[in-house]
Amino acid sequence: MVIAGYFTEQEFRRCTPACSLQDMQQSTMNMLDRARGAAGIPFVLNSAFRSVAHEKKMGRAGTSAHTTGHAVDIRCNTEANRWKIVAAAIQVGFDRIGIAKTYVHLDNSPAHSGHVIWLY
Repeated sequence: MVIAGYFTEQEFRRCTPACSLQDMQQSTMNMLDRARGAAGIPFVLNSAFRSVAHEKKMGRAGTSAHTTGHAVDIRCNTEANRWKIVAAAIQVGFDRIGIAKTYVHLDNSPAHSGHVIWLY
């Protein structure tokens, strides 16, 4: 059973697409909880687990870290909060970070190259 300190099942149901906390990897949730604590701001999840079928339906390859429960996208609309999220993510060991105008992607996928930051 996957558990989280800062995140509830309801938050995962509000993601796009809706998913469950139980779809996530415990290692990812442990890091996400530590990052949330370090950042000192709420982390509102836009997206978490996405099935391979959903990814392919959206025109993607279906190999993202979201499909294994190793990734989340956190809503972010200010530069100050973006800094807090990214700084906290690096502090706790996330080594795959994507930065977009309205969200920050964090993942700890062991199947993808680490120590990378990209822009959307």
